[in-house]
Amino acid sequence: MKKNIISKVILASAFALALVSCSQEFKYEPAAAEDLSKSTYVGADINAARYLEIAGEDIAISFVRNNKEGALDVNLAIEDTSNIFSLKSPTISFADGDSATTAYVKYDYDKLDMKYTYGFTVSITDKDVISSYMPSTFPLTCIKAWQNLGIAQFYDDWWVGGPFEKTLLKSPDGSDTYRIVEPWNEEEVTDGGLTFVEQMPYLEFSVDSKGNITYGPKIDLGFTFNGKTCHNWYPGLVGSMAADATKNVMIMDKVAQFCWVPLMNSGASWWGKTAVAYLSFPGGPDLAELLGL
Repeated sequence: MKKNIISKVILASAFALALVSCSQEFKYEPAAAEDLSKSTYVGADINAARYLEIAGEDIAISFVRNNKEGALDVNLAIEDTSNIFSLKSPTISFADGDSATTAYVKYDYDKLDMKYTYGFTVSITDKDVISSYMPSTFPLTCIKAWQNLGIAQFYDDWWVGGPFEKTLLKSPDGSDTYRIVEPWNEEEVTDGGLTFVEQMPYLEFSVDSKGNITYGPKIDLGFTFNGKTCHNWYPGLVGSMAADATKNVMIMDKVAQFCWVPLMNSGASWWGKTAVAYLSFPGGPDLAELLGL
């Protein structure tokens, strides 16, 4: 009986010792708190977009700091396996009184492949400004978008007149395919005495090696006249107007001429003639002067 009691005491003591040992081994020790009011820390802006469609412009990455006192320079590094992206400057600078600044990443748009998704990271390399409460590394994912060529001029001699300034995009596949962004917008349509219904997002067209222009056969314009929907048709769809398809052409460097058949209610009503419109590419001539408007 004594033997059993002694055995139980020894076993209980060993178990208690094991508990103490385990408790010591897995004891939680919280990290020292950072006093954000007394030190300066820098991090990437957590609200910035991390998935981008890039069209040739530098990529802007916003960095913030926890206080505004004093000027501060911070060193950065970029990690990019494609070797296409690089920092415009390896240093960002905060002016005295500023809590935010911007880093810029440059790249060669023509080297991008529209079939690929690119990823890279920009990181802070100065350890003394890194905080566990602010992201020191900013990952970005990018795909090749339609290239923004800048501001063009568009004049439509039938529906709304002009010229009006429009953004012109070029296809990411490298072909001479373009998009005029919002070719007829609400303000222009309304001022022209038409009834705006919905925004046509873009007018897409292609230019071949001889300067001939093609576009979709039927263009729904997004507005009405006297309650009838308005459209432009490619002249080849209308037998009597088919010959006018040859007027869809680059009439000079950086100036495109469009020729189409204006009609309403998808062909139920029309004027029996074609109309023209003109686009001056960015850097091209002023359409008001060219057309004598």
